[in-house]
Amino acid sequence: MLKIHGVNIFPSQIESVLMDIKEVGPHYQILLKKHGFMDGIEVKVELLDSSLLESFKELESLEKRVRARLRIVLSIDVPVHLVEPKSIERTAGKALRVVDLRGKD
Repeated sequence: MLKIHGVNIFPSQIESVLMDIKEVGPHYQILLKKHGFMDGIEVKVELLDSSLLESFKELESLEKRVRARLRIVLSIDVPVHLVEPKSIERTAGKALRVVDLRGKD
């Protein structure tokens, strides 16, 4: 569980939102970052089809849709970054879902 802006966030909540969106794959990462004195998160999500990268309008629309669904479930606004298919590192065993970047500036 993560506590961001006083809200308890479970990675499984983010995963459930992403699994309901057909254009994105099951590979994602939650990036923990420091914003001033507060912790924040961003979500990096892999696209299933790289052809979406050809249309900025479609990409922007998908990003807004993912962000809106996350806002409904998590009750906070979470920046979303859509990335190319197979660009998130795969590991043997359990997937690395949460990446702590706080203090690494």
